[in-house]
Amino acid sequence: MTEARILIAMPLFEGWEHVEQTLLSIQRQTFRDYRVLISVDGGDRRSYEACKSFAEDPRIEVVLQNDRLRWEGNINWLARHLREDYFCYWQHDDHCAPDYLEVLLDHADRHPEAASVYCDMQHFGTRNDVVRHRSVLGFALQRVLEQAGRANPAAIRCLVRREAMLSALPITSATTWTIAVARAGELHRIPRVLYFRRNRPESLGMQMLKMPEDEMLDFTLEYALGVFRHAYPLIQKNEAAQLLAMIADQLVNAQIRKRWQVDFAAGPSELRHQFVERFLTGATAEFDVDPASIDKARDLLARLSSRAPTPKSGGNRPASTKKSGFWTRAVRAVWGPARSGRRVRK
Repeated sequence: MTEARILIAMPLFEGWEHVEQTLLSIQRQTFRDYRVLISVDGGDRRSYEACKSFAEDPRIEVVLQNDRLRWEGNINWLARHLREDYFCYWQHDDHCAPDYLEVLLDHADRHPEAASVYCDMQHFGTRNDVVRHRSVLGFALQRVLEQAGRANPAAIRCLVRREAMLSALPITSATTWTIAVARAGELHRIPRVLYFRRNRPESLGMQMLKMPEDEMLDFTLEYALGVFRHAYPLIQKNEAAQLLAMIADQLVNAQIRKRWQVDFAAGPSELRHQFVERFLTGATAEFDVDPASIDKARDLLARLSSRAPTPKSGGNRPASTKKSGFWTRAVRAVWGPARSGRRVRK
């Protein structure tokens, strides 16, 4: 075996039922020069034992974490051990076509502008749809906002270039991770189904849908601050108000995140006000945005909110929000049409 080019990183907790099938899928890959690092969380000895026999393969290492790191902490721990050219997040109950790594690596090597390379993803289990996440191209701010609008995690179940992966740390959620990678470079789609994602009623994503409203509000706030965190360095400082208003508008009015966010359309107006004030306060505390920009952001958001579509009865989200993308609608609303063609500092 030559020196590994890919680190396959697998966070594992209570996944003993499916991990053997997943590891067999990895061993069947036509590309062989990889290293597998499995981090078994929270002293989960049953999952650890399910992996031990695979450690006879010199490419596979299994580490048992005594403390409970949770998914984000486990991903960060794995990423800190990256020394290869590419980071490949591989969920413990998913499997891939035998040429998955070979196809993605071939494209990545030929396209150094790509921070990540991913394929179409077939769900199985409780879902059977195919996820097709089109490539995210353009200049840095455009990529960040476009990926923020889609909120699609397909671009991390893939190959992520080493520099892009390290620049994304620390990771706080899957969706903000994809935004950080988009800031580092383009996201390239391979239009083939090579990844098969298992869906289970007890999966982390399904559990998140059942979060209490206060936890969902915190999660939505972290997403909003995450978008601002990666977009703010790409604009002029005097444009902070526009960016703040745009992000808040898309979350409270356009409801871009759909499943994993507070349903502001169905909630009382006080909930929107609470979220907006927490978002603006957080931006002030974390990024030292000046008070004048905060006041201007409130005024801009008030104007945007007055033009927002009226929700359908029963609390459904506005039907018209799907007609225009996050980038097109939001940027034209606060910056004007010329903004989408103007390159900004990286």
